[in-house]
Formats: sequence, structure tokens, C-alpha cells
Amino acid sequence: MKESTVGRNRNDVALENNFMFTTVMKNKKACIKLLEAIFGDEHRIADIRYARHPEAEMGILSDPMRRGVRLDVYFDDGRTVYDIELQRTSITDLAERTRMYSSSMDVAMLDKGEGFGRMRTSYVIFLCTFDPFARDEKVYRFATMCENVQGLPLGDRRYIMFLNSKGSKGESNLDMDELFRYLNGGVEAIGMESKSELVKVLDGYVQRYNRNDDWRKEYMKLEFLLKDKYDEGRTAGETEGISIGEVNERSRMVREMNANGIPVQVIAKCASLDVEEVQKIIDCK
Repeated sequence: MKESTVGRNRNDVALENNFMFTTVMKNKKACIKLLEAIFGDEHRIADIRYARHPEAEMGILSDPMRRGVRLDVYFDDGRTVYDIELQRTSITDLAERTRMYSSSMDVAMLDKGEGFGRMRTSYVIFLCTFDPFARDEKVYRFATMCENVQGLPLGDRRYIMFLNSKGSKGESNLDMDELFRYLNGGVEAIGMESKSELVKVLDGYVQRYNRNDDWRKEYMKLEFLLKDKYDEGRTAGETEGISIGEVNERSRMVREMNANGIPVQVIAKCASLDVEEVQKIIDCK
């Protein structure tokens, strides 16, 4: 791998970028440190393995005619299966997404002929840079419970977690607090001083990939692909003379590029909009 000698600059890509996040999380050390920060000292992990089924990395399909789902970071530690998703924008179907992701993990967990008793504990973990439930909690954890008998769990060992980097309520540890500070800081947080071993590990990878020419080329390819996708939609709208459709397509692409961590200035250039107009679209829920 060829690495650039150029230091950190305003064009660096932060951990909050989906492409950077999934790249960093391909490193076992980063994943293990993150899990141990989320679950605390009682949850020590010796090793992990990524996506037992190769197709899981691209998207798990139970039926080629049905919709698949792409899991950002899917791995297990031999006892528990995890999917970690970075979510930068608020969407209305977040709960439904967790249901789809969890179900897809269950399908991928068992080989043909294996009994349901071999299913392991699973976690779908959303790392959010916004508060998904507007309760100011740092962590929201969900499990299946009986509605009419208080305190009776189903015991299916399926859990959904949302980590809110903007939250201030609830217990947390140094690593989690510093992770939130690092995420919220964006590009400006790269290289920041921290007592957190987790942040030191994550930041080390972020800086390494930002200096790597091969990685930067792949990132630029993503930007161009998103731009081409937007241009195709805009051209189709112009050809059909559907101005409202064009506006909707433009807004959709702005949000999609923002969700992938593309800088506002780049989005504005691709969409032929002012930075202020792009920001309005992003801020409009």
C-alpha cells in the first residue's frame, strides 16, 4: 500500500463517515475495543471472526427475488453475533431496519439442517450521531418482553441497541464518553488528545487511512459514483419534464451523500446547489 506523506488537512475523512467507519471496523482490534467499551469490563473478548458467510458482507439474501440487506460490520466472537451500523441521519424506518437486520443475521447464523437451539445471542447496534428517541439517553437497549406479565422476558436472546453520541443521561465509561466526543468532533477531532485507549486505536486507523493513497482513491470512487447516480436521476427528471420529481431526487441524493459522510462542500458542487441550500435539505427532517 502506498501512503502519502501529506499530513492532516481539511479534506481528511472522519470516523463519522460510513466508508471510513466500515474500513476501520475491518480491523479486529478496533471492533474488540469498541465492543468492550459498549459492554464494559465484564465482556472481555479474546477474538472475533467476520461474516461466516461471504455473502453477508455484501448483503444477506434469503431469496434472490426479495429485498436483501447490507450489514455494515457483521461478525461474531464464537458465542455472540454482532452487527454494528453507523447512522448519521434520522430516518422514520429505523425500527423496521433493526428488525430486518436482526432477521437476516438469524438466517445467516444456521446452516441447512441445524436446529434452532444452535442460534446464538445477537446484537444489532446502531451508533447514532443524533438522538433517535429524543430522551437524551446515551444508550437505548431493547429486548423482547411480555406485554401483560411485567418483567417476563421471551428469552430469545435478541437485542437491539442504539448508542446516542449526543446523549447526556445514563451511565457510561471513559471510552464511551470519549468515543462520543470523537464522533461529534468530526474532522477537527482527528488527532485529538484522549485518555481513552479505544479512541487512540480508532484515531490511529483513521489517520492511517487518510494518509493511504489507495484508500483515498477508493473513497473518491465512492464520491464519483454518488455524483453519477445523482446526475442520472437529474437527467431523467429533465427529460421527462418533471420538476417536482427532480427536486425530490435532488433532495434524496443530498441526504444519501450526507449519510455517507460526504462533505457539504462536495455535495453542493455535485448537486449544483449553494452550501446553504444543501444544509437546509440536510436539516429538514
